[in-house]
Amino acid sequence: MPVRREIPAFAKILVYLVVAFVAGALVAPPIFWAGQALEASGASDWLAKFPFHRVLSRCIQVSALVLLVPALLWIGLRRPSDLHLRRNPMAVADLVAGLVFALLLVAAVAAVGFFVGWLDWRGGVAWSGLGRIVLTAAAVSCVEELVFRGVILGICLWSLPRTAAIALTTAFFVVVHFIKPAKTDVAAEAVRWSTGFAEAFRFTEALPPGLLMIFGAASLFVAGWILGIAAFSTRSLWLPIGLHAGWVFGQQTTNLFLQSSSPDAAGWLPWIGPNLVSGAVPTGLVPLAALLLTGLLVKLYLRHVFRPVATHVV
Repeated sequence: MPVRREIPAFAKILVYLVVAFVAGALVAPPIFWAGQALEASGASDWLAKFPFHRVLSRCIQVSALVLLVPALLWIGLRRPSDLHLRRNPMAVADLVAGLVFALLLVAAVAAVGFFVGWLDWRGGVAWSGLGRIVLTAAAVSCVEELVFRGVILGICLWSLPRTAAIALTTAFFVVVHFIKPAKTDVAAEAVRWSTGFAEAFRFTEALPPGLLMIFGAASLFVAGWILGIAAFSTRSLWLPIGLHAGWVFGQQTTNLFLQSSSPDAAGWLPWIGPNLVSGAVPTGLVPLAALLLTGLLVKLYLRHVFRPVATHVV
């Protein structure tokens, strides 16, 4: 009797990502057409305001979230302990510590940039944007940490040592952040069923130029490594969620109030440059140094703060 070979867990993750991409690309055109129809009927013009590339990006993200649970069941995950996660007695402390460490260093970079003259006050600040930033920080940190430091890192730890698992997860974290639809203007009448795939595969057009990409990738890699160490060391996602939320909130709030004083698009590189990936990834040696200092604070916190033994989640 032939032996049935089980698909490796990591291969199942790749299948899940492909299916989520295909589903998002297929759903994007009808969602876009629905927005145009609602505007034409006078019912609402809210959805019609979004260009096709934005609709495509959101559809892929929503597809990934909707398909995550069935993908986890297919992989064979039944409880958080399968991903090396435990019930964390210091969940609140870890969350607050992550927020404080991240915000402290982001604020320090903003202060240095302002007093040195790299950054200026932005006129006409829309204070209502703070509410959107809070929601964005909460949603992005929870979703990305669940996927990357929860699911992907946990599965990598099934067959890889700690360093290799964190390195592979972090590399994937960097790559995914640079794969996004190009911000091209697609006429409403030009959208077809295949447009989602055509636009998605133009992601190389959205890549930043060489030096910016190097600094952006370096920032993402250092941040991803810190988040991986935080998740592995605490067997929990609370500390990485706090760090991630603090970085997103701090950086986007800085963007709300401050702007580069340089007329050059590259800013003041190599010291400090424009933000990449939805305005939340800093570039330059100063932000990179701040990330490294954040990692040092996390290391000291994990080493010197008393941590009760975490219990298994059943």
